[in-house]
Amino acid sequence: VVRSNKPTAADLANFDPTVGAAGCINNFRTKISEDLEKFKSDPTTFVTKINIDIGALQKTVPADEVEKVTMDVFKFTVYEQVEEVGMDKWIAAKEPSEFMDECVITVYKEGHCPPEILEDMNKGELPDEIKGQQKHLMEAQAKAMERKGKKHDEAMVKASLRSQDETRELNTNKRDRRTLEQIQMDMHGGEGEKRGRYD
Repeated sequence: VVRSNKPTAADLANFDPTVGAAGCINNFRTKISEDLEKFKSDPTTFVTKINIDIGALQKTVPADEVEKVTMDVFKFTVYEQVEEVGMDKWIAAKEPSEFMDECVITVYKEGHCPPEILEDMNKGELPDEIKGQQKHLMEAQAKAMERKGKKHDEAMVKASLRSQDETRELNTNKRDRRTLEQIQMDMHGGEGEKRGRYD
């Protein structure tokens, strides 16, 4: 017998939003909403932090519903409440974390968000096409620098070899300017005016 994952009418009639995964999420939403309302009513506080600890939150959920309680669900809940309570004037930014099961979201009142946070948020996510172009451009620049470095290295090696060749074999590229008769005369120990090989 194959069972469908869709809830039946009986399941919907017996649904209790205060227990299980739904109860955990609803309780979290209520707590965050209350904390943000206190933050809103305090004129001296401009920044607050909201901690999300999945391990602690999942302890209240039955084992068969644990997979429904994820970090993304709670982050969405926080962002949703920040928008609702802050009337779209507050900024929520997730802080970097070392752990996958813990998260801190910082909420800033209007006009109190640091410029670097705004800059990071405004960068947004680039389309894959632009990412591909940027990656290709970076690779091309790296290859060009590598080629330039190799050419420079080769030129240096050639220059050093050239200078070594010139110092070891002096005058090897000079031409013998004697005539054929003069060379033969020199070979047979001929008499007459002796000339040097390079005269």
